[in-house]
Amino acid sequence: MNGPANLDTKLNRRRLRELSAVAHVRELSAELAKVEEDFARWRRGEIDPFELSDRIHRFHDGASRDVYVIYRDSRPYQAVARAVAYRILEQAEIPSDLLPSLETLIGFYDQPLVEAD
Repeated sequence: MNGPANLDTKLNRRRLRELSAVAHVRELSAELAKVEEDFARWRRGEIDPFELSDRIHRFHDGASRDVYVIYRDSRPYQAVARAVAYRILEQAEIPSDLLPSLETLIGFYDQPLVEAD
C-alpha cells in the first residue's frame, strides 16, 4: 500500500501523481524566479558575472537539488500534503474526496519546527 487506504486506488494514485507534478513545477518555478532576479541584477550592473555564476552554482547545488530530492523521494500523497501545508497547492485544488485522507499529514507538515535545547 502506498498510503491511506482510500488514497490507494488507481484513480487516486494518478490524481495524486498529477497534483505532485503541479506542486513540483510550482516549487521549482519559485526558486527559478529568484535566479531570474539575479540575472536582472547582473544586467543592471548590480552584481558582476562571477557573482551571478556563483549564484547559479548555489542554485544548482542547493535549491534545485533540494526540490528535486523532495519530489523524487516522497510518495505522491506525501508531496501533495506537504505542498498544501506550504501553500504551494491550495486546498481547493485537492479533490474533496481526497482531502480528508490528507488532513493529518497536512497538519504534520504545517507544524512549526521546534529547536532542540
